[in-house]
Parts: sequence; C-alpha cells; structure tokens
Amino acid sequence: MSVAPVHTSDDQVERCPMTLETADGRSLTPLRATLYGAAVVGGIDFVYATLFVVLKGRPWYRPWQGVASAVLGGDSFTGGYPTALLGVVLHFIVATCIVAVYLMASRWVSILRQRTLLCGLAYGVTAFFVMNLVVVPLTRIGRQPLVWSAFNIGGLLVHIFLLGPAAAYFAGRATGRAHVPGSPARPSV
Repeated sequence: MSVAPVHTSDDQVERCPMTLETADGRSLTPLRATLYGAAVVGGIDFVYATLFVVLKGRPWYRPWQGVASAVLGGDSFTGGYPTALLGVVLHFIVATCIVAVYLMASRWVSILRQRTLLCGLAYGVTAFFVMNLVVVPLTRIGRQPLVWSAFNIGGLLVHIFLLGPAAAYFAGRATGRAHVPGSPARPSV
C-alpha cells in the first residue's frame, strides 16, 4: 500500500491513499479493479446469502435459484443446479455492475476517491435500496414489498459495512484515466 498520484482533467495531481499496486509497482487498471472488486463484493454476498439459508436448514442453492427467477420466473425453483448456476452468474454480473458504477462515478466526483470509507458506507446503503426497490421490480420477480426480515436486515448491514466499502476500495485503486492512442505516453501511477 502506498500513496499514488491520480491525474485530474486539468493535469493537477491529487494523492490517492492506499493504492493497491501490481507486482511491478503500478496501480490496477480500471478493468482489473472492477473484476477484483466484483470477485470480492460478489464473494462476500455469496457467502452471506448461502450461509443464511443453510443455517435455516434450506439447501445452499436456494437463494441462487431465486436470483435466476429474475429472468426465468418461478420455473427457476424446479431447475436444480443449472438454474442455481445461472443465478450465481447473474449475481456476479450484478456485483460487477455495482463496482463499475462506483468506479465510473469516482472519475467525475473526486470526493468518492478522497473519502473512500465514508462514501463506501453510503454507497452500500444506496446499492441495497436500488437493488430492492428499482432493479428487482424490473425483473420477472416483479414489485415486492420490502419486508424487514432477518435476511434483509442482515443484507443491509452486509451492504453497508462490507460491500459498499469494498466497491469503493477497488474503484479507488484504479488508475486515473485511460491512455488515449496517439497521445503521449503517461507515466505509470
């Protein structure tokens, strides 16, 4: 971990603390930051949902069939492991989108890079409510009332304290801007 420069649009340099660097000392590319972040965010949420249902005595794959029902409808619950696998794939696609949205926003809104933890906590709240009140109603699951069950309360806490900050962390580790072909080479940061 170190402090690495982040180049802004007016070629001034800001300091971005705690940069995750590659083996050769460079920050992560935006693609790598997104993919690593998606793996962490998706993995944490996968463990939470799976452990929750297993501890309730249900099969581990049940929440992932529920995710698959977003595209398959109610038939996903009779599809066995293939629909569970589809649900896991969809889950990690959503995790990728969550990290990518924060990364893209952080390129234009500097406070997202400067106050990573605080903004990550707020982003976790935002991600939870956007998923439950906007995204899910647009799927085949449809509009559902947000019930404050133990699962949803735990899910909100996981989003606030783990997923949002993880998305912010990895987005903050990405290099400032991409190199445009034909322009002078930019030093690695």
